[in-house]
Amino acid sequence: MAQLVKLQDYVSRYENNLYHYQSLFTRIKENRWKDFKQNKVNLNQHAIHKEFRNRLFTHQMNWATSTVKEVSNWDKKYIQNRTLRFMIQEVPDNYFLFYEPVLQVKNAGVELDVILVGPADVWLIVWMTGEGIWQEAQNNKRFWKNVDSDQKETVLSPIIRLERMISMVREYWEPYQNQISLKPCIVAPHAFIDFSNDWRKIAYIDKRNFKEWYAQLQQNPAPIKSQQLKFVSDLLSLGVTNSLYRKDPLSNESEFHFEGI
Repeated sequence: MAQLVKLQDYVSRYENNLYHYQSLFTRIKENRWKDFKQNKVNLNQHAIHKEFRNRLFTHQMNWATSTVKEVSNWDKKYIQNRTLRFMIQEVPDNYFLFYEPVLQVKNAGVELDVILVGPADVWLIVWMTGEGIWQEAQNNKRFWKNVDSDQKETVLSPIIRLERMISMVREYWEPYQNQISLKPCIVAPHAFIDFSNDWRKIAYIDKRNFKEWYAQLQQNPAPIKSQQLKFVSDLLSLGVTNSLYRKDPLSNESEFHFEGI
């Protein structure tokens, strides 16, 4: 399960101490999994894994919206967000996820799409939901049109959103470019992207090659690396955070029992 380090402008425990919490998460997850399996002997393996991932998803949402002393008033729509749930539950632990993060640029906060930082790759992702066939609008390249007869939808070009992410992240990625590759992509798992002869170095991942891309993420056996953590830490330092102090702060000990997580 990918570690959700930043969601929107909510306070995150990883912002306080990335190195501590990324290792703590792994240890607690392993211990929880051992206990969980022992108490669910009557369920099949698929059901056990599914229930465990669902529980841990809720815990991760708490870690991404609160700390021992602070808490953010977060939008509960994210509990039902299928893309967020997929990115957390189906991507391995050695990836760190920024989901719709608000990062500080000069004097303004800018909301981005998805940044997924692995041991060797930084994926900048614009995720497109729904079915159909996406094409660049002929009369205005700032928009994409779904030309499927049942859809008929027009959206702002995901390339514009992706280029904004690239321009913001590139400066902080460049010191690590020899160890980590920058991979911009547009992902439409249930649709087709009809976009050819593009001069940009953008990966188009649609219904035809989504499973292959997903398998690539899952099969990355590399451990978490120091350069990866440094880059994640640099991005976290740019994060905009809105939070309030808890009336009753948690104790440090409670974290080791996953209380308040």
